[in-house]
Amino acid sequence: MTDMKIAESTSEVLTIPSFDLPESELLTEETRKAIADYKSYMVGYMQQCVAALQAGRESGDSSMGVNPRQLERDFFYQGALYRSLTARYSVVVRNEEINGVPVEIFIPHQGVSAENEGRVLINLHGGGFEVGSRTYSQLESIPVSALGNIKVVSPDYRMAPEYRFPAATNDIMAVYRALLEEYQPENIGFYGASAGAILTTQVLVRLQQENLPLPAAIGLIAGGATQVVGDSVAVGGGIMSAIYGVDLSEILKLQYYEGADVDSLELTPSLSDHHLTHFPPAFLASSSRDFALSGVLATHRQLLSLGVEAELHVWEGLEHDFHYNPDLREAEELNNGLLKFFSRYMG
Repeated sequence: MTDMKIAESTSEVLTIPSFDLPESELLTEETRKAIADYKSYMVGYMQQCVAALQAGRESGDSSMGVNPRQLERDFFYQGALYRSLTARYSVVVRNEEINGVPVEIFIPHQGVSAENEGRVLINLHGGGFEVGSRTYSQLESIPVSALGNIKVVSPDYRMAPEYRFPAATNDIMAVYRALLEEYQPENIGFYGASAGAILTTQVLVRLQQENLPLPAAIGLIAGGATQVVGDSVAVGGGIMSAIYGVDLSEILKLQYYEGADVDSLELTPSLSDHHLTHFPPAFLASSSRDFALSGVLATHRQLLSLGVEAELHVWEGLEHDFHYNPDLREAEELNNGLLKFFSRYMG
């Protein structure tokens, strides 16, 4: 199949009157309480992160003046979210370096199971290519490692404002090359959320370009292979503005992509049917209030049309990256589903 280009948009814009959006009646009382507690925490967290990001962008270098990632980490480790996470899941976290790239390594407290001794999962954390290292990485890796009794490696890849595309891809490639010396590719899985899901698809294109073996399976959570935002950004953006007081359109202006060609197949894998045809089996997950839902749906549909094994899970009434809430039953459902998927396809 031929590669595609993004067509010029000629669609009309609909003006929809404002309306009230109550919580979904399909949510349980347990879920409603977990959401309420999480929102109370995240209002401060989001405002802190956005302020830190803005300060970092204005300085042009997080090592100068305000360091957005350090502010984010300070807030995270002192908060209720981290306490709940570590109380619920027991893992050992080691900070190491693999092939010149800083990484976090997560090992279940009771050790890796015999079944998973020769397996490893690589987590590519979310955070808009600006934050998330040693924070979102822990929210994504700790439950998976503990629930699956498996080793998880989360690279602290280079991000904006200091670096630009494809610095993160280069770092993941370096880590993967090193892990290939220890693990068979059929025993390696990639997964990521939001920006980490997008990065996962970008790495798969690079692996094909360099003729390296692909991992056994991938997990794409709240992100896909496309840069086109679709319908869901309107609903998700409105929700983020109403709850957290942040402008999603500003967040989606990824500084990491400055100067890059959006029509590059390595940046936007969905433009290449050829590369997506060779993707390994994919687990895709999102939620009905996720601004990235459209991208996840489009990626799932494209993979299926190309004959790629792809499994889609969508949760009702939840927001972007809802699985970051360790007290949410649906978060554990997602993580267990992801692990079951990897177990099915890993050697």
